[in-house]
Amino acid sequence: MTAGLAGVARRAGVATLLALAAGLGLAACGGGGGGSSGGGSTPLPPVVGSNQLLVTVASNPDVTAQYPSLATVNIPYVSVTVCDSSNQCKTIDHIVLDTGSYGLRVLQGALGGLNLPADTVSGTQQLGECARFLSGYIWGSVAHATLHLGGETTSSLPIQVIGASSLPSVPTDCASTGSDVGSLRGLQGNGLLGVGQFVSDGGVYYSCTSSTCSKLNPQPASSSMVSNPVFYLQSADNNGVVVQMPGIPGGGAGTTYGVLSFGVGTQADNSVSGFQVLPADPWGNLTVNLRGIDYPGSFIDSGSNFYFAPLSGVVPTDSAGNFTPQAPLDLPITLKSSAGASYPASMDSQMTLGDYSSMDFTRNVAFNDIGATDGNPTPVTSSTVVDLGMPYFYGRSIAYVIHGMPSPVGTGPLYAIH
Repeated sequence: MTAGLAGVARRAGVATLLALAAGLGLAACGGGGGGSSGGGSTPLPPVVGSNQLLVTVASNPDVTAQYPSLATVNIPYVSVTVCDSSNQCKTIDHIVLDTGSYGLRVLQGALGGLNLPADTVSGTQQLGECARFLSGYIWGSVAHATLHLGGETTSSLPIQVIGASSLPSVPTDCASTGSDVGSLRGLQGNGLLGVGQFVSDGGVYYSCTSSTCSKLNPQPASSSMVSNPVFYLQSADNNGVVVQMPGIPGGGAGTTYGVLSFGVGTQADNSVSGFQVLPADPWGNLTVNLRGIDYPGSFIDSGSNFYFAPLSGVVPTDSAGNFTPQAPLDLPITLKSSAGASYPASMDSQMTLGDYSSMDFTRNVAFNDIGATDGNPTPVTSSTVVDLGMPYFYGRSIAYVIHGMPSPVGTGPLYAIH
């Protein structure tokens, strides 16, 4: 298994949205805005630099208009600008920021007006991709586009056009991996921006006629594979990202703003001075020690909107597996490098769990204490891992250095946390 495939396969973000949304913790260094408490006044967004994007945790009006029962909880959104070969460009909002996958994936409907024909195989057949996640799959074509991410730019880069109408129906071996999450309802956004610790997404690629698709073996050249756009930025800010989110109160907050910085230690606004460094294993994972038990294969993922932890029978839950302790529960955890990391390191931290049943989803969208086991109808994580999702980001700055890329705190893949 390649590192890229592991990065995609372990991501729980789509699953958390599917399994839990229907039921519905900045004191970070270097920037970011404050969170609003109890659904009160919306804070002013922070000023972002040319190598930064605004991150917004907010209700998505497109989702709530079509699916009134869905609540967009703990979903970090960014905007990206996509340009075709004729330099026609479109800025697309409500793209989900995902540090647990790699590459840009955009719903075809959100690309209206752009000419992004599918790449071809041997000059004739279309190139399709099945990107597999823990919760299911995303099917679409592969097309080249130029991206503008704030003031940063890539040259023509492979992206996935989700649900491309030019492709035939989803291949059976792709559909058999689970639910189709390549939709507004499945993503709760117009697409997914994967900026994790690897370059290639490691998906499964197909050569498609108008009626059938055949799996490619070997895989296409790397220049045709959906790839982490950060690595291809035309600047020195291509070694990774730093995600900075504000601290928020227990009980939740309304619209909340943070910052995504491109580059790790490449300029003043993405400095990692004072960060604790945790080299990841070859698959981008850590070991999390919870209640004295080591859970290798764990990870920190902005695409997961809950904490997911193997605490069934330890912490009370509702029938869906959401944690419901009688009082806020502070659980000490230790994050450690797993076997295979470049060198051992560890840091003590904390995971706070609140009572899901008392959370106010009508007023708040950001929660630093929301979590669940894998006891949902569709399991979202293995019981042997801890998924430190979006709740873990509030009040922290978390850096991701891309595999093989140098930074002031070491060569990736690694995490650095403040």
